[in-house]
Amino acid sequence: MDIATGDCLREWRDQIGVKAFAHEHRALDPQARAEAFEGFLCKAADRLLTELGAPNETVTMVLSGMTTSTIGWMDLPYAKTPFALDGTQAVTHERKGKTPEGREISFTLISGVCSDHEMMRGEETELMGLFRMPCHADLAEKCVTILPGTHSKHIHIRSRKIEAIETFMSGECLEVLSQHSILSANADMEVLWKQGFQWTSEEQKKAFTDGVHRSARRGLLGNLFQTRTRGVLHQHPSSTNVWFLVGLLIGEEWVTFKEHHSGDLPVLLAAGNKFSHLYGQAARTLELTNPIHTVEPSTMEMASSLGHALFI
Repeated sequence: MDIATGDCLREWRDQIGVKAFAHEHRALDPQARAEAFEGFLCKAADRLLTELGAPNETVTMVLSGMTTSTIGWMDLPYAKTPFALDGTQAVTHERKGKTPEGREISFTLISGVCSDHEMMRGEETELMGLFRMPCHADLAEKCVTILPGTHSKHIHIRSRKIEAIETFMSGECLEVLSQHSILSANADMEVLWKQGFQWTSEEQKKAFTDGVHRSARRGLLGNLFQTRTRGVLHQHPSSTNVWFLVGLLIGEEWVTFKEHHSGDLPVLLAAGNKFSHLYGQAARTLELTNPIHTVEPSTMEMASSLGHALFI
């Protein structure tokens, strides 16, 4: 990334995340695993810089998220809320390394943020990046930012600080329920991945909105079994029925939000391409009156990098 312009010069993505890397190297002692982690990063740096034709000079690599967790490279303590969005309160660690091609690497590791009862790693750097942008400057004074994912985060922003964190395990519940519970026979998770979390028929859209509506009536636990009864008693195919389950889970997030916040509190929906329309549709279905501002998918892709740039 060119920190002067904010342009992404070269990108490399890999299916091996921190969790998968830790599992693959679980037989190693902590020191050996840390050395393997550093070696993996250094090889990746060589690949990127060689493709870019960069000179053999010192390069800064900034890392956040699970890299600084117990299963990552090194476990760093959390910074505490309230946490300033300019990064001045971040807990960081710096160290030097060398790639197989002989390049010097200056590593900066950024830890996560916690309150007395909640925690996150990685989302804080996305927020630092998002709120650097002039288009979101006003929202940094007061809003709730929603970052959907495996563990969906509702992050309360006040006076350019992270004041509070709420976690909804929507993504993980979807995976567990659709693959390892009695609902698995009536909710085909593979359809979601194949369709990129985009419904392809009016039946799928209706199943989703039905799930959202149900979440407002009896809550999540009182409705989960309806995923099964819809399939058994009403012959809804699992490729459609899974959207009912998605609607229940996302609806539960919005119902909880609606119960605890006034209707004029602004929301920044930082969902990216996969989930933005789902959260937007669910909010409309529940007739939320809150102003909802949506982050463009291309902007969301660069959020972490823009946050990392604060530390270079």
